[in-house]
Amino acid sequence: MTPRLAVPVRQAGLAPVHQKMHGGLLRDLAPDGTEIAVLEHGVPQDVPPGVEEDVIEVWRLDSEVMKTKVGNISQQLYRGAAGRVVTNVAAWESAKDLRNAFMSPEFQALLPAYPDGSAAYPHLVRPVEVPGVCLGAPWDRERTLAVWESAAADASAIEYADVCPDVPLAEQLRAAHGAFTLLGIFVVPDGAVGQAIHAYQKTGVHLKGRSGFIQAQLYRGIESSNVLVDLAVRETAGALRDALSDPGFQAVLAHYPAGTRCFRHVLRRAAVPNVCVD
Repeated sequence: MTPRLAVPVRQAGLAPVHQKMHGGLLRDLAPDGTEIAVLEHGVPQDVPPGVEEDVIEVWRLDSEVMKTKVGNISQQLYRGAAGRVVTNVAAWESAKDLRNAFMSPEFQALLPAYPDGSAAYPHLVRPVEVPGVCLGAPWDRERTLAVWESAAADASAIEYADVCPDVPLAEQLRAAHGAFTLLGIFVVPDGAVGQAIHAYQKTGVHLKGRSGFIQAQLYRGIESSNVLVDLAVRETAGALRDALSDPGFQAVLAHYPAGTRCFRHVLRRAAVPNVCVD
């Protein structure tokens, strides 16, 4: 089975950078024949109020273009419950097809229409198999366990931060009514990705036993990447707050490698005409 990849991107504007980062990553990291899922999340900064709608409209136009390209399977847009985050999840059959689509004149012509004033951070990842939590590519669990068992737990091992700093997670949760998706981007110390996946398994199994858990999927950066991306669906913000404040959850967090950082944002599926539904 070919690996399945994803590309999380903080993106809105900066068209030349957008072109370079996608082309370079796909050329250097994703061999032809690789199955790809693309995750794009945008955080416009220093832009006028209401720019999110402008971003979504341009995204709709470029998604209409992408739908016509060979290898495109689907795309789904998410937007932040609060703040200026837009996340696109799209599936492609191969890296070659995605490269060709990004470099097509029709797609390139739309890039300058995105609002300027934001940054883009692409990353190629693949779904990870986490026993009891989610499916994906296997990882060297036995070797990781040997390392993890010799490491001492540290209650301060993981540091949380917000994808959009001006809208803290607590404020996002207050704005979340009903079901939502929690995006978590883990930046793990070098050489400790396996330990972080093992810790994710412990936290995932714990959260599955709590009220309000629907599903979760972990993605791992390819090659020597130290990035993990989690997309977890929760039923209500109140249930998530209760689960995160549970002493049992705080205890399993201690198994993450010291120095791990996690950037979080609350997302909702967005309906975009002729592209995706909420």
